[in-house]
Amino acid sequence: MTYLLYGVGHGSSHVTIEKLPDNVLLDIFELCLPSIKGQQKAWHKLVHVCQRWRFIVFASPRRLNLRLLCTPDTHVEKMLDVWPPLPIEIKSSYVLRANNIQVALAHRNRISTISLCNIRVPLQLFVALMQEPFPALEILLLEAICSTEPMLPDTFLGGFASSLRSLSLDGIVFPALPKLLLSCNDLVALSLGCISQSGYISPEALVTCISSLANLSNLSIRFLSRVSYPDPRTRRSLPLTRCVLPALRYLQFRGISEYLEDFVARIDAPLLRDLNIKLFSTHVSDIRQLVLFIDRTPILTSYNRPTMEFCSDAIRINIRSSMSPFRSLCLDVSCRDTDPQVSSMAHICNQLAFIMSRVERLDIECVFKTWRANMDDTQWLELFRTFTALRMLCILSRFSWNKRFVASALRGLGRGVATEVLPALEDFYLSYRLFGSDVERIKRIITARQRSGHPITVYRLGLYFPK
Repeated sequence: MTYLLYGVGHGSSHVTIEKLPDNVLLDIFELCLPSIKGQQKAWHKLVHVCQRWRFIVFASPRRLNLRLLCTPDTHVEKMLDVWPPLPIEIKSSYVLRANNIQVALAHRNRISTISLCNIRVPLQLFVALMQEPFPALEILLLEAICSTEPMLPDTFLGGFASSLRSLSLDGIVFPALPKLLLSCNDLVALSLGCISQSGYISPEALVTCISSLANLSNLSIRFLSRVSYPDPRTRRSLPLTRCVLPALRYLQFRGISEYLEDFVARIDAPLLRDLNIKLFSTHVSDIRQLVLFIDRTPILTSYNRPTMEFCSDAIRINIRSSMSPFRSLCLDVSCRDTDPQVSSMAHICNQLAFIMSRVERLDIECVFKTWRANMDDTQWLELFRTFTALRMLCILSRFSWNKRFVASALRGLGRGVATEVLPALEDFYLSYRLFGSDVERIKRIITARQRSGHPITVYRLGLYFPK
């Protein structure tokens, strides 16, 4: 292999790769390995090139993140005999055969990752081999799809996991989780999904669990429907001081608003930049504690680019940062297409008025085929009142034949002209060509706003909003 090297003022020269020093080769290996598909086994090819490369690779296992990958199809005993004693990663989806994984679990001092998704064999086949500490374990992901929820015993991992950095349990009951978390000082990510009644953990207990996790950056709590409803008999008054999660940057919640309210009232997350909430409710109840939590989270209050979506089974508002579109505050509320969706959205926006009152652009989208919401036009008026600084309004129906949605919004906006709703509005974008009564309605809106001293320009757009 030959490389063409250029030197300033010295022309060029051809140098074979054998001439490169070991440290340069190591830099090249480190740079290239993560980008290779199937990275866990990519280093196998390097060590078979020559003895020198083999020595360089095995001399820097940490820097090159060398791992032995174990799957249900891996001949584990042969693999362990051939390679040096490197950390072991156990990864499998749709586990049908347990033999090879059981062999790998016997080497607990070397296992760095256990990821078993969609487990179709009894989890106890693996749990029985995981009753002692796994000192090198950094990532643990268990996801069960059994008809009966697997339960982890109190002795799981010996009740101790000091090296654990990521823990994800989905559809699994683990009563001793609070005890295990006490030893996870380096935990960065915690995900608890498909939490049923048997795996229920109260908001107070959850906060106690995570209060000592100073490095926790990602937290995901996802319940199964209404099982997240806190038992009023066990609920206690809110503490005078809140638990501070200094490193938390991402928070996801799926459940009932009562649980969320109790949980966020107990925590502060000054660096939180992504909040993803889905509430299993057919109506929007009071979210005062959530609003207060957002209000005391500086990064979230700086977001100013909301998008509203009206769906057949939910309403959704996603507020993004204009500076960093990958960060967002997303609130999703389950509902039916016949529910007063606009009124529910207005209720949310009114509670978030400290954000909405300074928004300059609003995108509204209908993403189901037939708009059948039970409402009157004044609900739009109630929604628009909050946006006192709005300059650009975009209303889009994803299905062009669903004109009732846009027509409904136009009637609401028309009602608001006399009361000077949206006083700062300048540009109004619609998703389809207007016909008949809609043309007359938009003309009246334009004329009325001109007379009131708040003129607007109306544009037609395709299926996408302007940038």
